[in-house]
Amino acid sequence: MDAIDRQIIALLGTDSRMSATEIGKRVHRSRVAVMSRIDALVASGEIASFGVTLKRKPWPVLFEIAMRSAGTCEVLVPRFRASHPFNKAWSVTGSSDLFIWTEAETAADVHAMRDYLQAQPEVARVSTHSIIRTYE
Repeated sequence: MDAIDRQIIALLGTDSRMSATEIGKRVHRSRVAVMSRIDALVASGEIASFGVTLKRKPWPVLFEIAMRSAGTCEVLVPRFRASHPFNKAWSVTGSSDLFIWTEAETAADVHAMRDYLQAQPEVARVSTHSIIRTYE
């Protein structure tokens, strides 16, 4: 394997659907030469497969919040929305006062949102629920 082969592999690693013509332009070789090199890399086992990277799906999370006093959902919801966009919020009856549904990219995002909510003076308790299946 030479420097041109390594460049071809790097380009395919970035975009496995890149055309041989485009690769050829970037490595200063013809489309036919690039295809020949790719075929040789596959035959030798240097390239074992071509892949696809999927867009990460958001992680749906439901925050269950108990407030310290009545009527404070109207204060908390706009403040939380200003710092952490979310999908929906519901004031509810029962042992909790508010549910907030959002979608996070990472666990760190979930922890940051939870920490923010728990630090609010109106909040007594926050429970975090990961949504694993939706039934419609």
